[in-house]
Amino acid sequence: IYNVTFGADLTNFVRQGNTRGLFEGKGVVSVLTGEPEYLDPLGDETPKGWIVTGYPVDSVSDPANKAFIDAYKAKYNELPKMGSVVGYALINSIVAGIKKTGSVNPEKMADGFAGATFATPFGSANGRAIDHQSTLGTYVGKTALKDGKPTMVDWRYVDGANALPSDAEVKKMRPA
Repeated sequence: IYNVTFGADLTNFVRQGNTRGLFEGKGVVSVLTGEPEYLDPLGDETPKGWIVTGYPVDSVSDPANKAFIDAYKAKYNELPKMGSVVGYALINSIVAGIKKTGSVNPEKMADGFAGATFATPFGSANGRAIDHQSTLGTYVGKTALKDGKPTMVDWRYVDGANALPSDAEVKKMRPA
């Protein structure tokens, strides 16, 4: 099994790996490669069956994602990328922190992020009270070609709240 991290030239890495048979008969886990920013440039060289995290923008259909995708496409005439999702979630988290405290004072805002709920294309998320970590999750699936285009298949959404360490674990890691 290979664990592949994306880099500045994922396309070249995949091309060279495919040419040399590097991936034949091996499982590959590649964090972030399922994001449209990294998947789209692979085109028809997209490896099949890699386990990836990403954003299956071409196949999600829940209301929050659909509304985000439709609005983004109407404004920019293309499908959103994962960076668009993260930016949207970030701005909404900042607004939630400001609304919670009624202040733009940095110390008050920092306190306001604890437990603040905010909208994302993936549904509601929040900043955990114990460590302010966002509960925004991710999609996990496999790479594939569909109608000649790279995509994620067999995906599922993993809620960040279920993937983060428990409050007890955080207290052990941060005893002060």
